[in-house]
Amino acid sequence: MDYALFRLINGLAGRSPLLDELMRFLATDYMVPTIAMTLVVLLWFSGHVERQRQIFLALLSVVVTNVVVKAMNLVYFRPRPFTDHDVTLLFYHPSDSSFPSNSAASLWSLAWAVWTFDRRLGALFIALAVLMGFSRVYVGVHYPLDIVGGALVGIFSAHWVVRRAAPRLNPLIDRTRRVLRHLALT
Repeated sequence: MDYALFRLINGLAGRSPLLDELMRFLATDYMVPTIAMTLVVLLWFSGHVERQRQIFLALLSVVVTNVVVKAMNLVYFRPRPFTDHDVTLLFYHPSDSSFPSNSAASLWSLAWAVWTFDRRLGALFIALAVLMGFSRVYVGVHYPLDIVGGALVGIFSAHWVVRRAAPRLNPLIDRTRRVLRHLALT
């Protein structure tokens, strides 16, 4: 089923130069994450103390997510779709494990953490995560389950940080905010 859905989505590639370019743009490791991080910086500099606390937790959830993905990659390696199949590849050849998608995990972690404190902004971040995930399958570098797996890792990591670890992190957040205030970064 995973491969069949991959074929369906990747089968759209190469039919429309305009759609192909849009998907390449969305699939890069730079564009959507840069947009997301720009939004995070703007939220941080809103000056609202509680918002800064939430952004700190959201960024920490991304760190936790990346540690979990790295640990998973040390245990399990899944080849990229272009390794074993004839695909329409519109992207470079990443050599790391396809599962779980690190980009999906990171973006979903950020999106879910933001969603927990602001549904409207969270919906925007989730839309970015969905678009990037779909585009990564479209351009031929991930299977759909890689994206779903990454999303689940990101969501669970964000939930753990925001709901479980947050109360214990308040002293660290307060110290970090004080240091950043002295550096004129709050």
